[in-house]
Amino acid sequence: MKYPGMEKLAFALVVASRKLRPYFQTHAIIVITDQPIKKSMSRLDVAHMVQWAIELSQLDIKYKPRTTIKAQAMIDFIAEFTLPKLDLKLEYKIAYADGSSVKGLGGAGVVIISLEKDILKYEVQLQFPATKNQVEYEAVLTSLRIAKALGAKNLKLKTDSKLVVGQTTNEYEAKEKRMQKYLRLTQ
Repeated sequence: MKYPGMEKLAFALVVASRKLRPYFQTHAIIVITDQPIKKSMSRLDVAHMVQWAIELSQLDIKYKPRTTIKAQAMIDFIAEFTLPKLDLKLEYKIAYADGSSVKGLGGAGVVIISLEKDILKYEVQLQFPATKNQVEYEAVLTSLRIAKALGAKNLKLKTDSKLVVGQTTNEYEAKEKRMQKYLRLTQ
């Protein structure tokens, strides 16, 4: 936060060179930028800039100015990476739900495949501390909410959580208050 903009760019290059050291050591690296990074690295009045310049001088890094992007290249890029419009009223056949919890932080991933083989992928990062079982339920609930929003009539939901499957099929009993609430929402 305390570095000026140019020093932030130089620091980003240093961090990238450290993390990708094998690539930087074996390949010539071309940095395309509209900022004078090389010139600012030679400033002797900033000690850390001198250290970074010395560290980067051992690598084969070339700096090139950024040129303007041709309009056709931009149009080609947009055309290639724009998703086709999907018919959201299709019957969705399968939803895969999975959750992950590490040190209380959780996330859920959902993949929904239509009968026409359209694939929709969603990721959800939970903004609250959650256990593995809570995260699995959140993934299932996210799948159900998305399928409902898409107007799906028939849905086959797949999850790798034995607890969620067992509780929704009444094979297991939901004893904790939280799990009972998740079960009610799922049903």
